[in-house]
Amino acid sequence: MRWRQWLVPALLWVLALTACTTPNAAPDAVPAATSTATSTATPTAPRASSAATSTEWAARIPARTRQVVRTISSDRWCTRVHCTVTQAWAKSHGRWTMVREFRSSIGPQGWGKTRKDDGRTPVGVFRIKITFSTTATNPGRMPWRRRLPTSNVTDDNGRLYNTWVEEPWRTDGDRPSMRSGFVVDYNHVRLRAGAGPAPVQGAGSGIFYHTSRPGRPWEPSEGCTRVGDPRDMRWLLTWLRPGTRPRVVQNL
Repeated sequence: MRWRQWLVPALLWVLALTACTTPNAAPDAVPAATSTATSTATPTAPRASSAATSTEWAARIPARTRQVVRTISSDRWCTRVHCTVTQAWAKSHGRWTMVREFRSSIGPQGWGKTRKDDGRTPVGVFRIKITFSTTATNPGRMPWRRRLPTSNVTDDNGRLYNTWVEEPWRTDGDRPSMRSGFVVDYNHVRLRAGAGPAPVQGAGSGIFYHTSRPGRPWEPSEGCTRVGDPRDMRWLLTWLRPGTRPRVVQNL
């Protein structure tokens, strides 16, 4: 029959037309997949949350303070309770601006330290007691002490609790994770025996900002704040100025 002579070419034409239209969907799908892969691989951070950029904490610090090191919880890189970001804030002409932000970690139980060995990190506003490094000279301008293989802030109850001491038998005071950082003035930490108010026994000792162990940059600390990349810590130590009366702000 003659209708069969034109039916087959017509069907082939319809199939060809359909095949020509399917590539129109492909360009939309390919960029979407490419975009996802790129956003995962690149170091560009997503937009900061409102909590990260909030300055409500400013009401809790002295009016003359012009530099703040702030650490808050963040799920930017992971969702565990110890995952945080550390920020550098500067005040100019009455306005606070975040200068820099980088990844960090705190104790395995998160915030809210109340006692020794509770796996938590203190909350609040604190002074920087002293900066430290294992270098022969101060890398910055803040009050500084050289950390030695014998250096330790004790956690043994007694008159030396939460006091920086040199222990002749110690050899790990300058281990890689403690080669630079600063001592947070938590629980009346002392730089020498009997100097200043007495720490509360058992309330926690040796709270630092320091770096992480090589090869394990984002593991939790025992209660300190770990800045994973040593380059970020070096930047902090050179950025801080004693004349700005800097403060540490934790989870505010």
